[in-house]
Amino acid sequence: MTWYGIHAVEMLYTLFGAGCKEVSRMSSPDEDVITARWNDGKLGTIHLQRPYGKFGAVVFLKDQKLNAMPEIQFSYVPLVAEIVGFMQTKSAPVPNAVTLEMFAFMDAAQRSLQQGGKAISLSK
Repeated sequence: MTWYGIHAVEMLYTLFGAGCKEVSRMSSPDEDVITARWNDGKLGTIHLQRPYGKFGAVVFLKDQKLNAMPEIQFSYVPLVAEIVGFMQTKSAPVPNAVTLEMFAFMDAAQRSLQQGGKAISLSK
């Protein structure tokens, strides 16, 4: 999951922020579905299609649904700008704690799959 799902995890963390409590993952030959519960009760789901699928997000709020289906432009300009900014300021664009939690999220998703979809707690 980590080699092709990291961008979906980044999107989920951009929307929800840090504070994921537990993760579960189910898989089929063509897709993976990861469900996560945040400490404040929010639920997030990632649906990954293999080999590739449309990239985007659907956010369900109490009385509203938001769709984000960006047209992905393949340009390294924004990435290079972030790298240059980091080199100049020594300040990462994403806090280290959030980055580490995203890796813990992906690790928990993998362990969940290996345990038949059991919910796995993110350990701090």
